[in-house]
Amino acid sequence: MQPFFIFALFFFFAIAYNLLGPLVTSIMETNNLTLSQSGLLVSLLQVGALISLLLSLYLIKKLRQTTLLKIGYTVLMVALILIGLTSGNALLFFLYVAIGFGAFMIDSGSNGALSGDYFEKKELYIPLLHFSYSAGAIVTGYFILPFRGAAWRTAYVVAGIILALLLVLSQIIKPKEGAIAKAETPIQTESNRPVLKSRNFILYTLALMLYMGSQQICATWIPVYTELELLQSPAIVGTSLTFFWVGIAISRLLSGLILQRGFKPLPLTLWGFLVAGGALALLPFASNIVLALILIALCGFAAGPAIPLYIVETSSWFPKNSAFIAMVYIIAGTVGRMIFPYLTTRLAESTSLGYALMVSSIMLFVAGVLVLIVKRSGRTERAPR
Repeated sequence: MQPFFIFALFFFFAIAYNLLGPLVTSIMETNNLTLSQSGLLVSLLQVGALISLLLSLYLIKKLRQTTLLKIGYTVLMVALILIGLTSGNALLFFLYVAIGFGAFMIDSGSNGALSGDYFEKKELYIPLLHFSYSAGAIVTGYFILPFRGAAWRTAYVVAGIILALLLVLSQIIKPKEGAIAKAETPIQTESNRPVLKSRNFILYTLALMLYMGSQQICATWIPVYTELELLQSPAIVGTSLTFFWVGIAISRLLSGLILQRGFKPLPLTLWGFLVAGGALALLPFASNIVLALILIALCGFAAGPAIPLYIVETSSWFPKNSAFIAMVYIIAGTVGRMIFPYLTTRLAESTSLGYALMVSSIMLFVAGVLVLIVKRSGRTERAPR
């Protein structure tokens, strides 16, 4: 598959995966869902991802990454179209498990395909892939504007059809011969036990898990908070999500340049978590929508590069375990996005979404404390020689 189609598919994958946030109030109204039930949809995405992870451990040795990628997109677009053409809460919950299942294969398959089939250009292609996701997430808030209210199911159908068309085109238009350069040897050459025994690695991974949970809470509930508690128009609701993802996208683009100038990942991560947590804690006290949007963008920007910074730092500790580290990152993110958003919705039902977002800020502060412990340990634990 040509890189262009991997990027294009990933862009629309981001739109499909993030539809829930700006459309959740419409889904709640038409399906009579409570806040906790709508939060369960987010958790079910991660349940599907865990199922996909277990299956991928078996399939990864038998199938190419591009094949896993295609399976993921097929499952995703079928689930999207079925959501648009069917009704019923039980089926909606099941199809969100399917979306999570497909999403994991898409994420791991896209990264694996670019790293393997285009090995010599992976330093360029991998950052572009993650920027494509951020760009798609930014567009989501505007993509859904024609589909708010009772027409929300149409957004899922349109996203599914676009993905299907791109997938078909990617199979018709093949890459030129010689364009693919595969890695000759596997990256994974060391035992993973030293990684799992590393106190610093475990603490840093827990911090990342808290960040991923906080990010999912923000992506899902900031639009709802903007609509229900700040009483803003649909256009502003979409803009609130856009500001969050624009902040993330800009910081991820800048993080590579900052690292090249000699800055270290751990201090950047620490200050990012603290600033993002502070911005999120102040959000419920914002006196007007302009200040609220600034705080939302600052939250996304400050903590946005946490994932690439984590991968850069931990891979420097264990350079021959990068494949395992990537899998641990996905698992930590899956657990974080599965547990914390649901707990937050239970809190929101008994208090308010503003307090729920403040809990998300506490998660970022705790993540910052964990990173501080790692930073102050005074050493980086490297793989044994």
